[in-house]
Amino acid sequence: MTFNPGDIVLFESGVAGKMKFHLCICVEAGHGLHSFIFLNSEGAGFRDQFVIDCSRIPEVGESRTGQTIFDCPTVHRKSSAKLAGVRSKFICILPKDVAAEFLPFARKITSMVAADKAALIAMLEALSV
Repeated sequence: MTFNPGDIVLFESGVAGKMKFHLCICVEAGHGLHSFIFLNSEGAGFRDQFVIDCSRIPEVGESRTGQTIFDCPTVHRKSSAKLAGVRSKFICILPKDVAAEFLPFARKITSMVAADKAALIAMLEALSV
């Protein structure tokens, strides 16, 4: 199972113990290793979380809080083989307008590993054009 940077994917999260939405920020060529950040519906207010109204990504659906929160500090990695085992499903691509708004925020993130931050920025730049 393979996804692309910018894809929003639903799969079973061992960390959360349930099906969760994730944003693919990077795929390592040759290894099939995907890097994802969580999309949460609650918990806004923590450092380096990008928050938007749920209506901006209708495919994700309305949350109880009305918000979609991109939890940037924590990056989860999954191989293509592992993604098949966690019932992963493509939902949509991050909308261009959301990517464009997210980009200046991403450039100011301080809590991500440099390589992950660079991957997030590169993905957002590609989607914003």
